[in-house]
Amino acid sequence: MEKVSTFETLPDEMILHVCQYLRGGEILHSFFNLNSRLNSAITDFCHHVNLKNLTYKQFKFVTLQIVPQIGGSIRSFVFNTRWESIMFNQQSSIFSRLKLSLTFPQLHTLILTGFVDAQLNLFLDKITDFFQLVKLDIRSAQVCNSYDLLKVILGANNNRLKSVLFEDDSTQFILTSTRDEEAVSYPNIEELTVSLKTDKTLESLFILVPNITRLHVDVDELSSASKRTLENVPSLVHLKDFQLRSLDMQWSLGEIAYILSKMPSLQRLVLDISTKDKHVVHGEKFIQVLPSTLIEIHLFIMYYLSTSGNETDTILST
Repeated sequence: MEKVSTFETLPDEMILHVCQYLRGGEILHSFFNLNSRLNSAITDFCHHVNLKNLTYKQFKFVTLQIVPQIGGSIRSFVFNTRWESIMFNQQSSIFSRLKLSLTFPQLHTLILTGFVDAQLNLFLDKITDFFQLVKLDIRSAQVCNSYDLLKVILGANNNRLKSVLFEDDSTQFILTSTRDEEAVSYPNIEELTVSLKTDKTLESLFILVPNITRLHVDVDELSSASKRTLENVPSLVHLKDFQLRSLDMQWSLGEIAYILSKMPSLQRLVLDISTKDKHVVHGEKFIQVLPSTLIEIHLFIMYYLSTSGNETDTILST
């Protein structure tokens, strides 16, 4: 008589509840292919697949035997650069024979972790013709910080991406002035989180993403002259959410005003900055530079006090 495991006899609701306490890789390795009912339940549950913390043997089995079977239902997939030798360099692998877009036709979000140097560029060559892929999340990447690579990333998947996010520990990109080369833009990008290390200009960033609605940027080494070049840049009329983190530089109220003047529809503002300008911490003067559309604001301002007692009183009243 064929033995039936207790797990297989549980109702689908109970199985899915148990799966909530397990990692995606563990679920696929342990329970997939036990029977058709479990396969159906797991396929519906595992729309997000992250295969971390598996042994080499487990990962190889799940990647080559199971992922191709459920690829059509995967909406979000985490890809670690260390997996490349297994997924792409084996002649028997479906990933070597088919385009990734055919293996994951419903993929919406791709999360890339641990890419180094030219690996990211080579992998992006495989990211083409995904009709549903609109979000790229790059984590722990230490790659070339050139302006050219940033443009390659923004234009990946045949310019179909809408959201590109870089984690805080990823590369700081170095922008160059648009006067140094022909200006290029990516109107497909609506959300961008990025770190910049530049002594040139924010002008290039604003021109890159003219239709941006959510922009979170960490800026380092920006000159005052560079900030003022924004005067000649078209406004980001769709931008609703802007976050600026820049604690290694000193910002004046005038410089902040230059940036905010390019955001006529802004609704949410986060400033994480340092300053020596007393006007930045003067409530009435600061309010005057804010867009009239603003409904939410979060401030963390590192201010270098002088010895003036009146200055302290002004800050407290603000």
